[in-house]
This record gives sequence, C-alpha cells and structure tokens, in this order.
Amino acid sequence: MKVWIDIRNISNNNQSFCNDFINYYLLNKKDNLLNIYSSKYFELENKIYNKNFYSFFWEQVNFLKQLLKDKNDSLITFEETFPIFYKNNVIQIIPSLEKILYPEIEKTKFFKKYSYLYIIKKNLKNSKNIVCFSQATKKELNEKLNISEDKIKIINPFFPSSPNADLVIDIKTKLSLKNDYLIYDYNYFSNNNLKRTLEFLKEINKDKAISLVILWNKNANNKEIRELILSLNIEKLIIFAWNPENKELSSYYKQSLWVIYPIVYNNFPITLNNAINYNTPIYISDWEENKEIFGDLVTYFSPISVSSMIKNFPLFLENSKSFNWYDKIKNRYNIKNFFDNLTSLI
Repeated sequence: MKVWIDIRNISNNNQSFCNDFINYYLLNKKDNLLNIYSSKYFELENKIYNKNFYSFFWEQVNFLKQLLKDKNDSLITFEETFPIFYKNNVIQIIPSLEKILYPEIEKTKFFKKYSYLYIIKKNLKNSKNIVCFSQATKKELNEKLNISEDKIKIINPFFPSSPNADLVIDIKTKLSLKNDYLIYDYNYFSNNNLKRTLEFLKEINKDKAISLVILWNKNANNKEIRELILSLNIEKLIIFAWNPENKELSSYYKQSLWVIYPIVYNNFPITLNNAINYNTPIYISDWEENKEIFGDLVTYFSPISVSSMIKNFPLFLENSKSFNWYDKIKNRYNIKNFFDNLTSLI
C-alpha cells in the first residue's frame, strides 16, 4: 500500500510531533510505501517528498496535479486546507478549530477568510474520515461547520519526545537573570494571551521578583507585545530567548519555576510536551479539556481574568512544592495508541 502523509504546515510548528509519528510509522508498517509532503526535511531513508505548496493557487492546482500523479492508496493530512478536487481516500486530522476561530491577521481579509473557510468545509465533506482530539472539537465541527458526527472519530494524540537532557548549562547566567523565572512557550500568536500574562507578571512582582522567559521567534518578533512590555514598565523582567538550541532546552525547563499556559481557546496542549517531558510544574487555563488531561497534577486559572491568575497563584506555588511527575499522562497519551487507532481507519 502506498500511504502519503501531508504535514506541510505542522512540520514547521510541531517538528518533534511529526518526527516521532513518521519514525514510528516506518518502524511498524514496513509493508507500506510511506512518503511525505513536508516543508521540513526528515532524514528517513530518502522516503521524503519535500515540496512547498502554500499559496491558494499552487495548492489547488500544482499540489492537486502532484497528488493525482502520485496515485496514493491512502493519504493522511494534518492540514486544514487541501486541493478541493482530490477525493481519493483522505483521512483529515483536525487537532482543533483554533486557526479557524483565531485566524492569523493575513487571513482575516474578506477574500482569504471566505476562500479559506470554503476550502476547509469542502475538504471535510470530501474526506473519508475526520479525526479530532477531543469531544469539544467534534462538537464544534458539527455545529459550526455542519459536519456529520458519524464521520468524526475522536483519537487521543500523544505528547512528542523532547531533546535529550545531556548538556547542563546555567540559564540564569546565560540570560543574565537575577531572579527566578517562569517560561512562556506558546508559538501561535492569535491565541497566545500574552497581554494578560504580562499584566499578571507585573502584579505578582509586587511581592516577589520573578522574570518571564519567552521562547520562539514568532513571540519575540511581535511589535505589539514589545510595546506593551514598555508601557507596563516591566522590560527588566522579560527575556526573549528566541529559539533555544535543542541541547539547551532541558536546562531552560528544569531550571524554571514553572511553565504558564494561558491559552484563550481550548485545544489539546501538544506544545506542553517539553514541560511534561522535563517534569516542570504547569500553571494552566481552566478549560475542561485541560482538566480531563491533567486532573489534579496542575493548577488552573481563568484565561480571561488577570485577577483569577493572581488569585490562584499562591495555590499553585503551594501545589508545586509537592509536585507529582507526569508519568500517567505520558502513559495515557502515547504514540502507540494514537498510531493504532489512526491506522485502523486506513
């Protein structure tokens, strides 16, 4: 069987998730001919078709030609958009409707907004199966995009691995930090809630000096956030660490007090994989999906209320003293279960 996997965009933002999934697939389905449409190159026995098809025209025309030429038996796509005239045995994976409900600025213009929504709806109706990661996403697909519930399958995803923790460096010395620090590491700007996080940081620093280390380039490049930091007069508390090297990541997380995850829109928190793998306490939005995943292992706050973030913070500090590791979460959300359930649909 010839199986193709489409990870053109997700390979940019969640490379570790893609790498783990592809390697596991190759290891466990050796009878399949596996190839990949990706914007990142994965060194996997030259079984990679590395090609960019991003714009509306190139995706709908050239990418369609390529798909028809390749004559796939089955195709798994993690992308919301896809050639609308391709209807051959597609399994569409929708982790959340975040990018639809909270689109990037360039996709809010009239033509792009409605063409984007049209393509998504068309592809969902054309697909053989739709996979999502939670009951909430399934409900939204049904109610907001009018997709039949019978077509939608819920499969638990997995938290990808993190780089090995061989190298230990002193992060506070590297970043010239005088205070203990917390980490903010969410890399999708429209849903990041950084404004309330910065306001919260200003308030808690009235009692205790704590710095905020913000990871990833997209956050560091945002002019609005930098202006807000200046207006709140907290520039001495903020460090933009950009994209740390993989060999340094474990030191960033293990030496931090905790990771804050204040996301406004509910989705499966795959991006918390580093905090989970390096056993860093997490302070997180109180969405039902998060509570279903983490139970009493983390402390919650309302993501739409700075006062809630401040009020629950002492409880979080107290809970962090008796912090339990995330072993049962990693056991529940593991790659074997995800892979077995997904490939059963092919």
